[in-house]
Amino acid sequence: MGIIVRYIFRELGVAFLFGFVAFTLLLLIVGVIERAVSRGIPLSTAGELIPIVFPEMFSISLPVTLLLAVTIFFSRMSGNNEVIALKALGISPKAFLMPVFAIAFVMSLVAVGGKELFLTWGHKGINTFIYRNAENIVIGTLKKSQRFETDDKQLTILVKGVDEQQRLLEPTIILKNESLTFEARTAKIAIDFETQMLEITSTDTRATGDRFNMLVGDRTTSFPLSKIISDDSSDRPSNMDLNLIGQERGRVAGQIEQQRRIIAAHRTFGARDPWTMGASGGSIDDWTQPQIEEAKNAIRSLQKHQWRLSVEPPRRWATGFCCFFFVWLGAPLAIWMRKSDFFASFFACFVPILILYYPLLAFGLAQAKKGLLPPMCVWSANVVIGLIGLWFLRQVHRY
Repeated sequence: MGIIVRYIFRELGVAFLFGFVAFTLLLLIVGVIERAVSRGIPLSTAGELIPIVFPEMFSISLPVTLLLAVTIFFSRMSGNNEVIALKALGISPKAFLMPVFAIAFVMSLVAVGGKELFLTWGHKGINTFIYRNAENIVIGTLKKSQRFETDDKQLTILVKGVDEQQRLLEPTIILKNESLTFEARTAKIAIDFETQMLEITSTDTRATGDRFNMLVGDRTTSFPLSKIISDDSSDRPSNMDLNLIGQERGRVAGQIEQQRRIIAAHRTFGARDPWTMGASGGSIDDWTQPQIEEAKNAIRSLQKHQWRLSVEPPRRWATGFCCFFFVWLGAPLAIWMRKSDFFASFFACFVPILILYYPLLAFGLAQAKKGLLPPMCVWSANVVIGLIGLWFLRQVHRY
């Protein structure tokens, strides 16, 4: 058995490393380019994002490459009648499948850890990189489209062009919240990291407001850097590490209880008000005071956030452990098919995953986020794949 286990580890390792390197490299290229395009990062500096994005791409590529390696190995092993030879020696298929399942279990833990590493370190690294290159991002966007606009439309910069010294030519700076428009001959962009402000220093500036139009000469316009660069790692449950999710759930539960006390207090005092004495005594929905309606809306919003927080930990564990369940299905199915063509075995494994696993996962996740199903329903996709794999495992063991 020691020789067989070493043989399995060696052959699986070669197939896995080849597929993992190729697929992860492809995902890295696509992921870095996607982030560079969506955030306006110049492609010349986007390569610095590779080590930051790697943990996320690692956790994505791991299940697919592990399934590919398992189907390659066991389809060849079964096609060459090596499984029949082992059975003839009195060795059960479970004996050489168990080490593979153990590897898949460990890889599932690694996938969960890779995702957690990206959330705790990768997001911060991306935002730090973007803040450090905010000047190049703004200038790069202006060079490309002659227009830069923040997500909230509070700042708009229009230019005729950008020269070799990175100066903005004939810029128009529009501050929507102040109802001000600045037109200048040239302008220069700089970042003040101490104050976290974007500074636009313009020359020969003319300011236009609702009721005035005046020449102000040289001027420096400052705008918060946080408004320029959106931070996608803020308070969304999908971007929080597991340690903070428990704290956030406790905070949200406290806020919900506080809003319920507000409703109870208004109902109590409303019932004692002689002017409303005759209208009291109904359910909460019968009360239409603005304070009660505001509290109800706050509770609804907090409950939605609470449902998302509740579903996030099981979702991460379920998606991480798809490594194990993919192998649980792929290994016995490849042996059962008895074909040396590993492409046929791989797609025979991947088709039920596409048809069953991902739709079930998406459905369970959507319903759990709405509070219609318990959070653990996100494991239903893994359970279904596991039951199918169990049937193939019994078939392989029996025949």
